[in-house]
Amino acid sequence: MDLVSIVIPTLNRSQCLRRALASIQAQRLPGDVAIEVLIIDNSADANQRAGLAPLCAADPRLRYVSEPVPGVATARNRGVAEAAGRWIAFLDDDEEAGTGWIADLVAVARSTAADAVFGPVVAQPENGAAMGALAPYFSRSIERADAADITDMAAYLGTNNSFFDRARCLDGPMPFETSLNETGGEDSLLLRRLVMAGRRFAWAPAAVVTEWAPERRLTWAYVRKRKFLSGQIRVFVHRMIRPVSWAGIVKWMAVGAVQFIAAGALALLLRPVDRERSEQLAATAAGGLGKVLWTPRFRPSMYGSGLVS
Repeated sequence: MDLVSIVIPTLNRSQCLRRALASIQAQRLPGDVAIEVLIIDNSADANQRAGLAPLCAADPRLRYVSEPVPGVATARNRGVAEAAGRWIAFLDDDEEAGTGWIADLVAVARSTAADAVFGPVVAQPENGAAMGALAPYFSRSIERADAADITDMAAYLGTNNSFFDRARCLDGPMPFETSLNETGGEDSLLLRRLVMAGRRFAWAPAAVVTEWAPERRLTWAYVRKRKFLSGQIRVFVHRMIRPVSWAGIVKWMAVGAVQFIAAGALALLLRPVDRERSEQLAATAAGGLGKVLWTPRFRPSMYGSGLVS
């Protein structure tokens, strides 16, 4: 029997968390696969403990863990440390997994012997809010065949909807970099390090999860902030790997400068006649600016004590 440890970090989002847990409990598993679910409560006061106690008592696969030190990397590291499975899957607390999610990830991992497997993320708005052109900024879709090698796409992946061979990918004491607790990017850095170590990633297009976006996030201002940080991450991972990739830093800063100038200029020109296209270009420009202004002094807080996301 192969055990999959599902790690769900959470912070002050009890309703979202309940939906995520319900989707895990509804999983249709292969006969030779079992799961455990590690709920990592990252609140300082363990405010989910009492509410989850009856649920955990009713389902022994669910285990509550309090991690009071704030930060997304710290929460993920705690989940890895507590996990007992051969494989470790990550699901965000605002995501909902399809009923075949684990089965599809396991099937691709077994058929390819890949070190990690990733699936699509489909964005949906909470409470019927309008999403429109914002949807792609909250989604992940890769046009590759089932079980295709996507190691070359590592920079576009993340731990939301991910599945790792624990021994080959997460064997260190703290696989996620805790200095990135508030900004994020800890998953991008991990994936970059895994690629440098020769690890291979595969794609599981049927292993779909839905990300539920609250209305407060569905603004172009939020998208620009998110894109700015994504641009920073694209560069600073090259500074944090060893040896430092100065060529990668210079390359992406140059790309960012072009994006900022060209997309920013077009955004201004189109603003009076095509507001939506102008906003899309402004988001691209924000990502470019992030690649230029990537040093710590310019990084916004998106997680931990500076929770925005």
